[in-house]
Amino acid sequence: MDNKKLIEKITDTVKEYILDEENYSDDVQLEINTRDWSMDIADPENDLPECDYYPIMDLVKMSVKEPGKWEPDMEAIESIAAEYVFTSD
Repeated sequence: MDNKKLIEKITDTVKEYILDEENYSDDVQLEINTRDWSMDIADPENDLPECDYYPIMDLVKMSVKEPGKWEPDMEAIESIAAEYVFTSD
């Protein structure tokens, strides 16, 4: 894993939320498993020790091109990815 791949995975998960947002509450979270780097859209009650959580609504913004539609907030996503440091073996 590297930061570029992490950004892509977070962005894909946020897009998954946006496509199906009506099936989630506004307080769902992005769940990042720091053991295997899998991601999910998680219930806010989840609190697994190997996972980090971020409010999904902090990772979306209103689209400038399509008012009324959400899009991934790349600045927020890149900020989260910057919290992780990957070293190559």
